[in-house]
Amino acid sequence: MEFNAGIGTPSPADMINVNWAFQANFQLPWNRSQIPFDLLEANSGYDGLSRRKRDADVDVEEMKRDGDYQNDAKLCHFYKYVEEVLNSFGQNGTSCVLQTLCRLGAEPLHSDDEEDLLHELASYVLNPTNDISLGMTEKDEHYKYIEAYKRGEKGLNCFNLYSDCTTSLVDMFTKLHENS
Repeated sequence: MEFNAGIGTPSPADMINVNWAFQANFQLPWNRSQIPFDLLEANSGYDGLSRRKRDADVDVEEMKRDGDYQNDAKLCHFYKYVEEVLNSFGQNGTSCVLQTLCRLGAEPLHSDDEEDLLHELASYVLNPTNDISLGMTEKDEHYKYIEAYKRGEKGLNCFNLYSDCTTSLVDMFTKLHENS
């Protein structure tokens, strides 16, 4: 990332301007491990293994086989963060997130451009079924998000199910698409 600012002023000599400029260059992270979790205040209870310093003798593949390895990058963590942000604005964050996921289950995102990267990312992040794991129960932290999405797929009324949400997040960032 680069930031440039400058100003030009005329000089006493005709046809000559003096320019003063400031330039700053910032190297952006290119790897997830370079982004500190503290940036999003998500480090409070983090106990996963992916960011933990490992001994040189520990084999990650062996940890996976033994069941000691846990992939802690789950979509439900993103949903919880959005809930907290909405709560800070006086909304019922849980109800709004669940209503949004329910509505997206009923009316998935659509893009006219087949190579729309933003659409692909949004479709992945806003589909909690990507977090489904074997042996999932109602006690799992991501169960309620998957259940909300599936209720939308079944055609249930999302507004009645999650009526504590007064703001439609879906209507904020999407528009209805006419089928042709």
